[in-house]
Amino acid sequence: MDTGGTQPAGPEPSAHPPAVDPAAASPTTEADGRTACDECGATAVDEDGFCRVCGLRAAPLHGPDTWLSDLGAAAGLSDRGRVHIHNEDGMGLELLPPGVHGPRLGGAVGVVCDGVSSAFGSGPAAQAAAAAAAAALARLAAAAMPAPGPEPAGPETVRAVPPGLHQALTTALTDAVQVAQDAVLGVAEEQGLAPACTFVGAIVLDDVLAVGWLGDSRAYLVDGAGARVLTEDDTMAAEAVRAGLLPPELAEQGRAAHTITRWLGNARTSWPPRTRVVGLRPPGRVVLCSDGLWNYASAAATLAAHVDACACGSGSGSGTGTGATPIAVARHLVDVALRAGGADNITVIVIDIPARPG
Repeated sequence: MDTGGTQPAGPEPSAHPPAVDPAAASPTTEADGRTACDECGATAVDEDGFCRVCGLRAAPLHGPDTWLSDLGAAAGLSDRGRVHIHNEDGMGLELLPPGVHGPRLGGAVGVVCDGVSSAFGSGPAAQAAAAAAAAALARLAAAAMPAPGPEPAGPETVRAVPPGLHQALTTALTDAVQVAQDAVLGVAEEQGLAPACTFVGAIVLDDVLAVGWLGDSRAYLVDGAGARVLTEDDTMAAEAVRAGLLPPELAEQGRAAHTITRWLGNARTSWPPRTRVVGLRPPGRVVLCSDGLWNYASAAATLAAHVDACACGSGSGSGTGTGATPIAVARHLVDVALRAGGADNITVIVIDIPARPG
């Protein structure tokens, strides 16, 4: 989750991490066999994918530390980046199947967890937490599905979220975070370590979106109402900005910008997670990501431009990124971070918000 300085605002473990195989926890792995460095062009790349000339990692090198999940209407890609030896991010992704009261437009849940590199064992913990939370979210969100109601008056109308659905989705996110916390503690007990990770999860249910978070992984929304960041970083710098002690333009600078104040793990603080539920204006895209992406595309408008650039490349850009498949957008966003330096693990989930029928 960091470029050398990110850590929870609390104690650190002292044990060394065991060897792990993140591919075992991934839905799918892929390989493209690239052996040339994109930074300097040298072909002297070692067995771990690092350039022997400039020291950076050839990118993209999809191997054991990169995994992909493509479910059609939602997709995710996680890459270890060009500097880190291991990928300590985790992701989970599930579609919500239609049922008696199933989604009319579509439904999906996604989770991104970013392991704290200074807390040993955080990679396996983040991967276990994301997988467990996504499975729980899918089950809980399915139970929260409302009976069909009247359609909004027109395509420009944002659906009002009924109070009962708002509460059900908020509860689902809070319960899923507890499942993720239990998964992290399970890894801690098994390995005798004290791992920690961030959490951001999303439920897309027809044209309603619910997000919950701890730490500095983010949720972005790009739809007919514009582009915005739906989460607020839980970092020392962001807390100082909210308290009026630091100018907003300095919130992402310096060590405090990536020192998290809320997280999953043994020394968790400020429980439960913060949540947000909003009505959507389809079509559009939800993007969940670790800071390995937003370090290079923090502003909502910047990230939205990258999303739409991928769609425009397909010849059907719409301003909401819906001219390309979710997996194409995820690949493009990971490549944006890799080309910009790839100094951290990069995880991106893209969930489609389909247009209303008619």
